[in-house]
Amino acid sequence: MRYYSTRGGESSISFEKVVLNGLANDGGLYIPEKFPNFNHKDFSNFRGLEYSELAYKITKDFIGKSIPLKDYQKICHNTYSNFSSKEIINLSKLRENEFILNLYNGPTYAFKDFALQLLGNIYEYILKKKKKQLIILGATSGDTGSAAIHGCSKSKSIKIFILFPYKKVSEIQRKQMTTIEKSNVFNIAVKGDFDDCQALVKQFFKKNSKEKSLNLAAINSINWVRIMGQIVYYFWAYLKTCKKGEQVIFSIPTGNFGNVYAGFVAKLMGLPIKKLVVSSNSNDVLTRFFSSGCMEKKKTKITLSPSMDIQVSSNFERLMDYYLERNSLKLNKLYQSLETEGKFVVSKKLLNKILLNFYGGKINDKATQDVIKDIYFKNKIVIDPHTAVGIKVGRTYNKINEKIIFLSTAHHAKFLDTVNKSTKKNLKLPSDLIKIMAKKEKYTVIKNSIKDLEEFITKNST
Repeated sequence: MRYYSTRGGESSISFEKVVLNGLANDGGLYIPEKFPNFNHKDFSNFRGLEYSELAYKITKDFIGKSIPLKDYQKICHNTYSNFSSKEIINLSKLRENEFILNLYNGPTYAFKDFALQLLGNIYEYILKKKKKQLIILGATSGDTGSAAIHGCSKSKSIKIFILFPYKKVSEIQRKQMTTIEKSNVFNIAVKGDFDDCQALVKQFFKKNSKEKSLNLAAINSINWVRIMGQIVYYFWAYLKTCKKGEQVIFSIPTGNFGNVYAGFVAKLMGLPIKKLVVSSNSNDVLTRFFSSGCMEKKKTKITLSPSMDIQVSSNFERLMDYYLERNSLKLNKLYQSLETEGKFVVSKKLLNKILLNFYGGKINDKATQDVIKDIYFKNKIVIDPHTAVGIKVGRTYNKINEKIIFLSTAHHAKFLDTVNKSTKKNLKLPSDLIKIMAKKEKYTVIKNSIKDLEEFITKNST
């Protein structure tokens, strides 16, 4: 298995280099040269497998020769052994043909644990083998940071720098990052929004690719392993809810488009997905694109679902690469326009092709609270605000009650104020989160400045 960059500057790249680089040297995102494909016979063989074994079967072809398969099988097993002792993953039934896929049983209570624990263990394996040190740089809108820190900071070969928007993540999300007492972890609060943090990371990578001053890697969903690790639970959910050949709809709350793109890859690999419902809050850049073909950045709004408060969906570039049939000249032109003019437009013909697989919708904060209340009182299930967005938009699309699975991306305790106000209840935090709330924090506040970021990383990376 070899990889190429969406921007056309790199091809035939090994999995190991893809993992260690994160972002391609030309500023593009890595994509496999081909995708494994599974059929109904494979699905029959997958049924009943433990989650770690399913993860191995689904993703092993992406590894190439970078990791011996016996070693990679052990990595998969170790990855999912530190999730909840009760269940790694599970489903809740809402009503006939409606299911919630619960993805918050990992160590940091968010779906990002599925990929970031895997990435951390792959890093550890490769770095030990190569006897190398690594600087990890990432941006978070809430959950990526804590999952990355938990997954990667255990390695003595790694120093990890996480950027988050100052005063724009929930208190629990922040404290899950800033209370980690490790000398190789650095949390940086940026005076700006998530898009500013993400832009700083990309600027830093571009500059470093020229200067080669640091051995730098990315943990955001621009890193292919983030996508790879998320493909698996689409297969797991299908195998648990669907009969042979049956089609299913997935509704996914999203900001950076990585989780949705993982679902799209699952479809390319043979999973019978009828539609991927892209669910947004008031930061509706994706909804606007699906209705008009225009991808346009606007000012980010603060909402009750902060992990989706994004106006630049990085992984959408991977989708455009697919629909442009690997035409890097066309893709570069679009993304140059997005960078300089704040928008790009695709043809009606191309948009109609995309809409065969995708539907985009949005809801506001009031509707989000209403859904949390409705699900609690009708189903006795507590959901977080991001899951609420996915349920409402998914139901709006699914007017004829086809089989649909809503992705629940975080534990409700991470947004307890919103949940309690919506349900008029006084729900409590899990005991380990109560302990985190009492711990001392450590983080550095910087301006939205590449110069300030460079100074901080240079000072702390040696």
